[in-house]
Amino acid sequence: MAKAAAKTTNNETATKERNVSNNENILELDMDLEEFDDFEPLPAGEYPAEVRSAEKRISDKGNEYYYMVLNIHPDDFPADYAIENAPEGMNLIYARLQVPTAANRRSITAVKKFYRAIGLTLKTSIINPGEWEGKKTKVLLGRSEYNGEDRNDVKGLEALD
Repeated sequence: MAKAAAKTTNNETATKERNVSNNENILELDMDLEEFDDFEPLPAGEYPAEVRSAEKRISDKGNEYYYMVLNIHPDDFPADYAIENAPEGMNLIYARLQVPTAANRRSITAVKKFYRAIGLTLKTSIINPGEWEGKKTKVLLGRSEYNGEDRNDVKGLEALD
């Protein structure tokens, strides 16, 4: 097993080519691509959402931040929105929350606001992203264009009414 991991780049290339020739990388859809409707983002607005996952990450510049996946359940889509766009709910990435430091009051304020938005107490000195999973919040959702395609943007989070 250790010898397989130590293969040269040429051997790895040969393995990739062999995988393609064995059809391991081929995906067959049930209809032609032109028959599929294009994805349509949700309309801008306010939506209840659930924190599905949260973890600490480090940016390319060395800044620590929290990376979260938020989910808007299909029951909360507008009545005229085609559920086929996201039948299991709309997953959104929220990665704008810096890991707080005592020297950066702005980062502390942002975490306090986030804790209020997900209904956690501020009477704690421990910040555990694992506690955030399953918590509900209100997502302020916007729309923008990226590479010629419409997409959703999380503009902010607030406490549910």
